[in-house]
Amino acid sequence: MTNGNTKDSKPIIAICGKGGVGKTVLSALLARVLIDGGTRPLLLVDADPVAGLTSAIGERGRVRTLGEVREEIISTVKQGEDGKRKVAAELDYLVLEALAERDGYALFAMGRNERKGCYCPVNSLLRDAIDIIAKPYPAVLIDAEAGIEQINRQVTRRVSRVLVVTDGSARSAETLTLIASLVDPIRISAVANRCDTPPTDPLPAGIAYLGALPEDDEVRRFDREGRPLWQLPADNPALCAAGAIARALDCF
Repeated sequence: MTNGNTKDSKPIIAICGKGGVGKTVLSALLARVLIDGGTRPLLLVDADPVAGLTSAIGERGRVRTLGEVREEIISTVKQGEDGKRKVAAELDYLVLEALAERDGYALFAMGRNERKGCYCPVNSLLRDAIDIIAKPYPAVLIDAEAGIEQINRQVTRRVSRVLVVTDGSARSAETLTLIASLVDPIRISAVANRCDTPPTDPLPAGIAYLGALPEDDEVRRFDREGRPLWQLPADNPALCAAGAIARALDCF
């Protein structure tokens, strides 16, 4: 299977789906498989305000978020013309302050919006920030927020493949169909979570099925205990299934 990339283009994978479908589990497991397999340094983008991926890989409380950077930018701009000039001159630097570099990967987390209102400004900043920071990394993996808001706002505009997670429910199937109406179906693949078989309902035309993560008691226990999913043993069935999905992507 190919993803339409040229040899010179990098894989930028966004994992999407309705809330609670298992996007973050797939993101965390797929990230570990890719890093262990030599795709490093891998850029991980936690684009969900609830910071699920940040927690799932054991980084919660250790990173500065884009939301925090945005608050600093707003405070600086309020200083008047001098503040505006400072932001204009240092925007790239301010964005990079939210990048946590580790051995084999880097994490860029959206975080929460401290001010009331929608996430539109943070999503716009996130979109531009991804363009700024992604250049030196051989691959990018984005755990998108639930639903389609970031796709609507083109946060994922440079994405080479959108993985839509389904769980067999009607709502997850509706989300997949809606995403297919917004993104070229050739760039979309479906992944099932908490099941061992492909979806019974036909997928929208042009969308490939990559595989499934099985029901896994160990994953549920780690989640319940707040343990990072990266601590799962190498022979964990869900982790092994994520490896098969990575191989099916055929772009790493």
